[in-house]
Amino acid sequence: MKIEIWSDYACPYCYIGKRYLEQALKEFEHADSLEVVYRAFELDPSAAKEATTTTLGRIEHKYGKSRGQAQEMIDHIVAMGARVDLDMRYDSVRYTNTFDAHRLTKFASRHGKGLEMNERLFNAYFTQNLPLADHGVLIEIATEMGLDRAETQAMLASDSFAEDVRADEHRAHEMGIRSVPHMVIDGQHNFVGAQPKSNLLTAIREIWAEQQAREQVSSVDGIVCDIDGCRPPSS
Repeated sequence: MKIEIWSDYACPYCYIGKRYLEQALKEFEHADSLEVVYRAFELDPSAAKEATTTTLGRIEHKYGKSRGQAQEMIDHIVAMGARVDLDMRYDSVRYTNTFDAHRLTKFASRHGKGLEMNERLFNAYFTQNLPLADHGVLIEIATEMGLDRAETQAMLASDSFAEDVRADEHRAHEMGIRSVPHMVIDGQHNFVGAQPKSNLLTAIREIWAEQQAREQVSSVDGIVCDIDGCRPPSS
């Protein structure tokens, strides 16, 4: 069974939702049989390559909040993160374009380190407050994870994996996904927003049971007919 999650590294609820899912899978009896795939989604494709705004200022401008209300939103998100053991320094993130960070994740996936890179980039953004559009930052992260420095540098300098990122975004558009995190389980069950662990665990167990029941039915042979007549299938 596959779990696909569309998310962006600049999305605080995506990081929190990721942790909720990880907590749920720790309690799910068949977690080893699941495939978890993170899909690329840019909340702001027009974001600059360099940090030019503050979290407080963006919230004030985007949501029409007062300074005090914006700070309350930041504090609420930080508190949510703390409840799932995340050190989210949301007020001081360096907001930049995330397209190359998504490309780096695709590159890491090619080397079997996609999930590890996904976690590392969230941490880099929310805890270390690193600018994810900076190729130097991305190269250092990749090197720390054991990826080849020269190969990573060459990849970032090219347009490699751009089509992979665009394919994720195009599929999201076709599916009507307009916000993240957005999770799709078993190709048809959609969950919008950061779902609490208990909700996810219940849903995953139910969907797993449904899938196993379908597979059991499809594997049972029925009566067959051919030119010689109808009969039970041979054992």
